Amino acid sequence: MSSKIIEVSCQCGNKLAKYQKLKPGFLMKMYLDQILIDYNNIFSNNHYELNEEIYCPQCKKRVATIKRIHGRLSAKINHGVVHKIST
Repeated sequence: MSSKIIEVSCQCGNKLAKYQKLKPGFLMKMYLDQILIDYNNIFSNNHYELNEEIYCPQCKKRVATIKRIHGRLSAKINHGVVHKIST
């Protein structure tokens, strides 16, 4: 299985993160430990609470919600705000 490095951007054009995606398909979640570059330091907070929301610093729209998926902290993507990505 090969991984892909993808750019994650808000629909306002603000680059949010560079992410290592391991499986093919649409970007539904980002495991926090697979985020390679956090352009705005919005995913880097090591003290996130479950269900805490993450907002784009430029347009202030919610881009993700922190969830625990398969035992790992993840940012569950808000598809209405983040550019659609499929690998």
